[in-house]
Amino acid sequence: MLNAQLLADKIPDLNFQNMLNQFAAQFSAAELGLLHEILEKFDFDVLQAQALAQAVMQQSRFDPNANHITDEFADPDEETTSICQHCLNPPVPPLRDYYMWRDKSFQAA
Repeated sequence: MLNAQLLADKIPDLNFQNMLNQFAAQFSAAELGLLHEILEKFDFDVLQAQALAQAVMQQSRFDPNANHITDEFADPDEETTSICQHCLNPPVPPLRDYYMWRDKSFQAA
């Protein structure tokens, strides 16, 4: 569960607070830890708060295994190398991507 006081201090918009609470409710401990770290480390204007709410919403729907090549989709007439592009270059989870974006701009400032 998100720290209500930290959330209120960092995200003044009540709609964004509600979105963060709603979508973060199903997060794992690691995802919640990352979200707390983001809230503690950065300050938020309206656009950054909106981007965080969007990242949390996307994270709640993120399936890291969604793009794996599986045998059920393999074409028996095609020769393949059986190398899954997803495994070679997996997608960055949305919340981690948000953190990297903010951290990069934070260090540049």
